[in-house]
Amino acid sequence: MELKEKIKNLPASPGVYLMKDSSGQIIYVGKSKKLKNRVSSYFQHSKNRMGKVEKLVKHIKDFDFILTDTEFEALMLECKLIKEIQPMYNRMMKTTKAYNYIVFRWQKGIYHMEIANEMDKDDIHYYFGPFTSKGTVEKAIEGIKVFYKIDCSQSIPSNTPCLNYSIGKCRGICFDPLAKETYQQIIHRIISLLKKSDTKIIEEMSAKMIEASSNFEFERAAEIRDTIAKIKTILQTETVVNFMVDNHLIIAVESLDDFRIKLFLIKRNEIMYRQIYVLNNLDIQDLKWKITSFLSMNIQHIGTLEKAEIDEAYIIYKYLNSDNCKYAVIEDEWLGNSESNHLENFFERILSIR
Repeated sequence: MELKEKIKNLPASPGVYLMKDSSGQIIYVGKSKKLKNRVSSYFQHSKNRMGKVEKLVKHIKDFDFILTDTEFEALMLECKLIKEIQPMYNRMMKTTKAYNYIVFRWQKGIYHMEIANEMDKDDIHYYFGPFTSKGTVEKAIEGIKVFYKIDCSQSIPSNTPCLNYSIGKCRGICFDPLAKETYQQIIHRIISLLKKSDTKIIEEMSAKMIEASSNFEFERAAEIRDTIAKIKTILQTETVVNFMVDNHLIIAVESLDDFRIKLFLIKRNEIMYRQIYVLNNLDIQDLKWKITSFLSMNIQHIGTLEKAEIDEAYIIYKYLNSDNCKYAVIEDEWLGNSESNHLENFFERILSIR
């Protein structure tokens, strides 16, 4: 079948498409809420098309597609296939995510704030992450160090000031015991910020930004503004990680049409169960059995997300907080209580999405 005819017969439904070259090798994987519209766009002339996309289009000789019921499932499937196949043009056109962590190491009587590529599970130091953008983390840390003047350029204590002290970037951590004590207090506040137990650092930065702007120090104000933005991005990442780790089992329901819903049971970064239900034939007792069976599963996980889990976790978190579905975290006490009405009350509430 010719490409034009194949595109013409594509459905306008969610799914994943796999672009192939002349040898049949998959060179790009993408997803769309409306497959027909998205795939056909590759074969329509556009002046605004990026050079890398043009290069991809020249190599497309065929494509396959996989239909899904929802855009959410298309996103999850795209993520899975890209990791498995590693198509050439996905690597070229998508920014490589250099996952990293912020770590606070206790060395020689003082905390050092660093960026690490891996997390040592046996390490007693403070770890935060993983974060998907090393650049964002680096700029946030640099901005905090500049703001609080804790960017010491000496790696070991000394009796003389470092170079950064002479240019106003270090408060004297390298040689002044009082400055070192203040530094420790600031570090503990940064740790509290990343734990989200104290956000006064952002308030202080915001006040200084306004003050700098009022004094016509616009460059300084812009630097602080950018640092605040980077910090908020990091905190959002921590929100995603903590949410997906802390919650044991999540139920999500999306309406497909006036008569059908799709139900998902999600644990960490995985869809454990998915099923389409006709509303008029919904068997609550069967659903209770399904849910309790998953609650009974004793799956052991480490206390944070691995790098390999973070992509799916982001997709799930964004989906749960979109307008496409309604969800709830299923509590452990819902299990094993035959007189409990938790599930019935939940379904009464959740099925009101019609």
